[in-house]
Parts: sequence; C-alpha cells; structure tokens
Amino acid sequence: MLAEAFSQLVQGVPADPEARLVIEFVFADPLAPDTVEARIRAALPAVEVAVRTAFEGETDRFHFATFAGIVSEGREALAFEFARALRPAIGALEANPVLTDSLYGAAAIGAGDAESFASLCETPRENTMPLGWVHPLIRTPEAWQDSTGSGVTVAVIDTGHSTHQELAGAIRQQGQRNFVEGGTDASDRFVSGFLKHPGHGTLVCSVIASRGGADASGGVSGPGAITGSAPEATILPIRAIASVISFRQDTVAPAIAHAINEGADVIAMALGGPTRVAATEWALRQAVDRGLVVVCAAGNCWPKVVFPAAYATNRLCTAVAALNRTLTPWDKTGSGPEVTISAPGVNVWGAAKNKASDPDHGIRAAQGTTLATSLTAGAAALWVARHGGRAALRQKAAAAGTTVQAMFVHCLTQGLVPPPVWGGSGKLGAGLLDTARLLANPLPSGTEAPPAADLPDPGVLPSLAVLQDHLANHDPEALSEVGPEMADYAAEVIWLSHRAAARARAAETEGVAESIVSPDPVSPGLAANLAGKPALRAVLRQP
Repeated sequence: MLAEAFSQLVQGVPADPEARLVIEFVFADPLAPDTVEARIRAALPAVEVAVRTAFEGETDRFHFATFAGIVSEGREALAFEFARALRPAIGALEANPVLTDSLYGAAAIGAGDAESFASLCETPRENTMPLGWVHPLIRTPEAWQDSTGSGVTVAVIDTGHSTHQELAGAIRQQGQRNFVEGGTDASDRFVSGFLKHPGHGTLVCSVIASRGGADASGGVSGPGAITGSAPEATILPIRAIASVISFRQDTVAPAIAHAINEGADVIAMALGGPTRVAATEWALRQAVDRGLVVVCAAGNCWPKVVFPAAYATNRLCTAVAALNRTLTPWDKTGSGPEVTISAPGVNVWGAAKNKASDPDHGIRAAQGTTLATSLTAGAAALWVARHGGRAALRQKAAAAGTTVQAMFVHCLTQGLVPPPVWGGSGKLGAGLLDTARLLANPLPSGTEAPPAADLPDPGVLPSLAVLQDHLANHDPEALSEVGPEMADYAAEVIWLSHRAAARARAAETEGVAESIVSPDPVSPGLAANLAGKPALRAVLRQP
C-alpha cells in the first residue's frame, strides 16, 4: 500500500523547490531527525527526503519531512493518502501534509486570476475617512490615559518589516529572526509575483505601534500620518512567511518559539489557513504557559475560522473577526463560535510599502481581518502594560489558577454587548473591541477565566479531536458520523471542509465559474470511509 501510494504521487511531477511535499510527523517520544530519516528510508529505500525538527532542537516529537521531487499542490488527495500509509511504517502517532495555505480563501481555491483576485476577496475602498477614525470607535484615546503600551514587546510573525516613517522608533533590532531566507534580519524582501503580498508585515506593525496620538474626532497627531493602537509598544518583527496569500505553516511553530525565547509579551499573527499543524498547537501551548497573549486573524474569504485562530476554542489564542465602520460584519470575514472579538477591518489606515522603491511615507486605507487583528494586538499591549507587565500578570494568573491569555480574554469580553446590527449572531464574538473597557475591567479570579486543558504527551490534541471541535462549531449535524475510525482522515476532512465552504461562498457571492465550485478530490481511503456518512459528505460537498 505504501509503495503504491508513493508511486502514484511521484509520477510525472516536476521538482519545484517551493512546492515540494512537506509532511509533519508527530511521535510519542523525542527523536533525532536522522532517526526519522532512517525510518522513512527503511520503508521507502528510493525516497529523497530531508527531515528537520519543528523547533530546531537535536531531538523533538514534531518533525517536518520535505520530499524532493514531489509536489503536493493540486495533488493533495494523493499526499494525504501517502502520509497515512507512511505513518505506521515509521511509528508516528500522526502524519499529515503541511499544505500551501492562504489567509485569503479566494486565493486558496483558485477563484480568479492575477487581475481579478483582488476584487474577489476585497470590498470597495474608501479613502475619505479621517486617518484616525478608528480610534474613537474602539476608545483608544480613553484607554491611553491609563496605558500606551510602553515597555511591552509585540512579536509580529509575518513577512517582516521595512524602512518606513510609521515604524520609526517602534522596531526592535535585537532578536529579529528570518525563517524564510535565514539569518537575523527580519526585513521584508519584497518578493513579487502572483499571490505574493510584500509589505504585509509593515502594515501590521504600523497599525499596532505607529507613534502618535488621536482625538475624539479621529484626528491624528504625528510624528507619522497615522497612530497605532499601542503607540509606545515595541515591535519584534519575525519574518516567517514571504506572502500572507501563499505560504506553509511549517515556519509558524518555530517563529512562535522564537518569540517566546526573545521575551515577547504579545504575539500577533495576521496569517492562517485550513491546514492543521500539530506543532503550531504545541507552540501556542508553550506561549500560553509562559504568560504571553496571542492574537490571530479569523481569515478573509474563508467562511470558517482558519488556523491558528481556530485554536481559540481551546483557549490558546484570541481570534478576531472584521467589521465595517457601521459595525456590520465585513462581507469577507471568517466567523464562527471560535471568534473572541470583532474589530474594525475595513478602510483602516496603515503604512503602505509594497516594493523596495516605494517611498517611506506612503499610507493607505486597507481592509481585512489583518487590520482587526492588529488593532486587537495593540489593545493587548495596552492591557499588559496597564497591569505591570507579563511577569506580574503571570504571577497573578498562577495565583488564580489560570493563564494570562485566559485573563486577557475575560477582560476583553466581560460586559460587552453585541451590536444590534449583528442580529443576534453568535459568530462574531462578544462584541466590538473596546480598549477602555478592557483596561477598566478587573482581573478575574477563581473559575472566571478557565485555562486551557492539560494534555498528556505529546502535549497536543489528536487531529480527530480538532476535527470534532471543528464540526461542533460549524457543522454539528455531521458530528455524530465521526468516530475513532476517522482518526487517520481527520486532517484531510478539516482541510476539505474549509475548502468546500470557501467554494460555496465564492459561488454564492462572486458568481465564480462552475469549475471552481466543484469539490476537491478526496483520497481513496477517505472516499471509502465517507460511505454511510451523508451529513459529512454534504459538509465536504461530495456526492
């Protein structure tokens, strides 16, 4: 079975260095990469493979294996089948492909070409709003009376940073890291081309920590043209991806670990996709254990909340959805029970530098859950500073039997009321981000803010449990059809569920071609297991 799956996957596939198949292996005990490689070669003597630990140590329970000459994109069903066949042969608990991801669902399903993509995952821009219009709405001018984020470090895991006047005085040079090209320079390399998004990290950094102030009418005071929600916080840029539209999550876990090791207090991740990566969950658990606050984007054009934001259900992060200026949901926002809070995400001003030759003073009104996430990450920095820093908060959390992350979510959501324009929706979190309320709410004690559940080794949920959470949140009618027999298929089902929902949304709202609406192929093993599961087949849009 393994040899056959391998043979089918490698037939006629060119060796594209950026698209080679990557599989995450999870083991019960720490192993060296050489040991994992030897096990793979013993099972498949002809294979070309390179294995690395997820967290750069000599041994690990999490490993990423890159298979030379095998491309997974467009052949995902075969990749899942191959990973499943390889798992028992090397003694792994789990083996799942790490697929090409995107924060933008329209890009991930191929809904549009280079010219039409922007219109598929955006709404009309409006550049007439005051540069600081968002601040009175989320009440940052009031919050700044108590905290401006001074002394707090926000790690921005993204495409990196650039020279830009909106980032003057905000960027920490020491401790930067580049997981794309390597080294300690996290500058954005402005990689261009279809489905690339250079400058995204600069945008995020500016919305969090551009220096200045704002008044009750949305007017902004310098030194730049805009003001971040935490105008005295420090940004630690970590370049983990070259593009927020097309990337793999195998760099996200070590980036989180690096942020922890460098003493970050808050992590902002305006990235994501439908791929379940266990190492990312493990990294989030370590961040929460060390007292960090993690803020993640719910996703653009994905109807369901993407990873890593989806781990908010497990109290491992804060998931943020995007709103229009009128507080109505942005048409393209990801949503669901995982969402913690919503924040403005349309026509929010930020730094604009998309190629090296662009001026260092450009700004634009941008949109997406990226902006909502950045504003909320800044709010987290205000909150951490307000309570004396992460170390002090960690002590208070330990005394209360909880985590700093859980305390933050409690203060963020306590007393909020969803706007009437949501129509009673429970998919956009507790309400609109209110920074003044966040800082005014007292820290919780006792059972008011329960922590994430403890887990036995290897310290992460089985993918089957992640699938069951996913279905409970979005498709409960299919939950009863998923039992232990689906354990090896869980990651594939999660991925297909997100993709099917994105295709359905594209068909309903964008009128895309029928070829885009048709479902992704499923692996032969999953196809056999879907027999007698009509509700699950419906979720995956399978006949």
